Amino acid sequence: MSTSVLILYALCIFVTAFLGGLVPLLIPTKNDNHLKLFVSLGAGLLLGMSFLHMLPEASHLLPNSFGLWFLIGFVILLILERFIMIHACEEHGCHYHTVGMAAFSGLAIHGVIEGLALGSSLVLPPLAFLVLVAILAHKAPSGFALTSILRLAGKSKGQILLFSLGVALSGPLGLLLAYFFLQSQEYQSAAGCLLALSAGTFVYIGACDLLPELHRASGEKLKRLAVFILGLLISYGSGALLEHHH
Repeated sequence: MSTSVLILYALCIFVTAFLGGLVPLLIPTKNDNHLKLFVSLGAGLLLGMSFLHMLPEASHLLPNSFGLWFLIGFVILLILERFIMIHACEEHGCHYHTVGMAAFSGLAIHGVIEGLALGSSLVLPPLAFLVLVAILAHKAPSGFALTSILRLAGKSKGQILLFSLGVALSGPLGLLLAYFFLQSQEYQSAAGCLLALSAGTFVYIGACDLLPELHRASGEKLKRLAVFILGLLISYGSGALLEHHH
């Protein structure tokens, strides 16, 4: 594994993820409805990443029990958000204060796993390049989705930048771990568990917290549906590249 190639790939992942998180901060939002269009897009991206990226990858790594870990991830987040992570909202119907942290955790875990996958493929440079392209194809949308959720949760720009920085660093961290530890294949079961758990949390966030925005009585309903479908299409497009992972 070439150290220079490792550094170059890590830099590409970091820059793409971090810039993706910055985009929603640079786009002015005129009102709450405008901001919720970004959240609808985020719902499409999260659900698309779960079903098109993370679960298929987990099924390869953990074919016999990935569904169980997916369900555990979903139920854990349900319990945490509804019964433990109690928060006070200034307005009724606010579900975003705890979801931001959950989305950050899922994306960070996903980033580490992607770094591990990329690091393990560097022994075959043509394959590694395809894996890199697949990762970059949805790194920016992932950061975009996280920032949109955090903005609606009322997080400051400084806090959002820290979250975005953490997610951007997760991929290079996975690469670093791969550099030292991927001589054996023992990591695969743990990687499958973590991916399936993260997918479960993403489905919960997208379906239970973000998608209800599409059903609220508003003149923006069709627009929200359109940008939600756009998020699914973006995930589908990048999912076609992920077929080269294996």
